[in-house]
Amino acid sequence: DVLPEERKRFLAIIVKETERLTRLINQMLEMAKIESGNAEWRTSELDMHEVVQDAAEATSQLFREKGVTLSLVLADALPRLRADRDRLMQVVINLLSNAVKFCEAGKGRVEVRLTAVRGALRVDVRDDGPGIDPAEHETIFEKFRQAGDVSTGKPAGTGLGLPISRRIVEHFGGRLWVESEPGRGATFRIDLALNRAG
Repeated sequence: DVLPEERKRFLAIIVKETERLTRLINQMLEMAKIESGNAEWRTSELDMHEVVQDAAEATSQLFREKGVTLSLVLADALPRLRADRDRLMQVVINLLSNAVKFCEAGKGRVEVRLTAVRGALRVDVRDDGPGIDPAEHETIFEKFRQAGDVSTGKPAGTGLGLPISRRIVEHFGGRLWVESEPGRGATFRIDLALNRAG
C-alpha cells in the first residue's frame, strides 16, 4: 500500500508534468499559428510602464520562491505604443521567467529597465546568471533549442519561449536579441518602434 505522503508526492509530480505538457502543447499551437499567419492580434494604444509592472507582478512568486531580487527602473513620461498588450506582456513574462531560472538561489538579481531610444521604446531584462556563450546568441532563438550549463543542470523548458517572443516583437516592427558572455550574466533587449501604425 502507498503511504499518504508518498501518494501526495506522486500526485504533485503528475500535476507538475501535466502542467509542463500543457504548456508545451499551447506553445507549439501558438508557434504554428504565428508561422502560418493565423494568430490573432489585438492592437491598441498601450502604456509599457503598465505592461512591465504587470509582468513583474505576474512573476513575483517565482522570484520569492527562489529568493532572487527583481528591480524595475522605468523612465518617466514615455510615449504610448501601438501593439497587442497581452502578447507583449507574454514576452516580458517569458524573459523574466528565464532570467530567474538562471540566477543563483538566494542571491541572484534581475533588473528590468524601460527607456526611450531613437524612435523606439527599449526594454532590457538583465540577470546575473552564468551568461551565454556568443556562439549560442542566435541558437537560443531557434525552436526547441536552449542554452545552459549542463554541469549546473540546465533549467527545464520547452525551447519555444524565446522563438515565440521574437516573432511577437518582430510582428510589431521590433527587435529582440541578447547581449551576454560567459560568467557575466545576460541582457535580453527589446526595441519596439514608436511610429508604427497597426
